[in-house]
Amino acid sequence: MWSTIHIYHKNRGFTLIEIILSLAICSLIIIPIFSILDLSIEACTIGDEKDQLMMNGRYAIEYIKGDIRAADKIISSDKIKDLKKKFPTNIGFIIMIIEEEKSKNIYRYITYHRKNDKLVRMACSRVDDKYPLYIHFDGNNDLCEFVDNIEDTKFDVENSIIYLDLKFKYNYEKLDLKSDIYIRCPIDY
Repeated sequence: MWSTIHIYHKNRGFTLIEIILSLAICSLIIIPIFSILDLSIEACTIGDEKDQLMMNGRYAIEYIKGDIRAADKIISSDKIKDLKKKFPTNIGFIIMIIEEEKSKNIYRYITYHRKNDKLVRMACSRVDDKYPLYIHFDGNNDLCEFVDNIEDTKFDVENSIIYLDLKFKYNYEKLDLKSDIYIRCPIDY
C-alpha cells in the first residue's frame, strides 16, 4: 500500500551533498581535459613560431644565394666609401650584376643590411662601371623579418667563400641558419 508520504519521499530530488559530489567528480574529469587542450594549443603555437622562423630564414638564404650565383663580381663593402659607417649592420659585401639593356650595360649593385628586426636588400644601378656611393643605394626591400643577428656572416676572400650566418628570433624561439657559398666570379677586395 502506497501512502502519499512514501511517494513524496521517493520523488524529492537531489540533496546538496549529491550535487556537490557530482560537481567534484565532473571537475576531476574536465580539468585534465582542459589542461591537455591548453598544452596542445601551446605546442601548436611553438610549432607555428618555428615554422615561421624556418620559412623566413630559408627564403632569405636562398634569395641571397641566388643573387650571389648571378653575380658578375663580388665587391667588399670597404670599397664603397662610408657604406659601413652609414649601414653598420651591412652584410660585408656588394654583389654586382651586369645586364644588357638596349645595347648598353647596366651595372646593378646589391647589398644587404639588418634594420630593426628585418633583413633589408638595398640596390642601385649605374650605366658605367664606377662603384656607386652609399647614398645611391636607395632601392630598399624588406627581404625577411625576425632577424636577430647577421654579424657572423664572413666574406673569405682567400678561399672565395661567403659564410652566411643568419640568426632569427621570434618570441621565445631562436633559429641559426648557415650556408657556405663558393664565389665563382671575380672578387674586388
